[in-house]
Amino acid sequence: MKVEHDKVSLNEFTPGNTYQMALKGNPLYTAEVLKFHGGCWATIRVKKVLAPDVRSSYVEGMEFDIKVAEYDVTAC
Repeated sequence: MKVEHDKVSLNEFTPGNTYQMALKGNPLYTAEVLKFHGGCWATIRVKKVLAPDVRSSYVEGMEFDIKVAEYDVTAC
């Protein structure tokens, strides 16, 4: 059985651009997209942590992979 999930098209999430990332309506950080080939996963670099309560989890300059469809993404 194939798992159904959301995929993000190539033109919605562009490497080199900066986006605000939120989870369940709570802004977390702004991040630059380093790699994205369409679909589910992207590599990002945190530019600015927005929520004080997540500063222990995210550090500016940190790079990691995210499942894009899990986040609310807004272009900066």
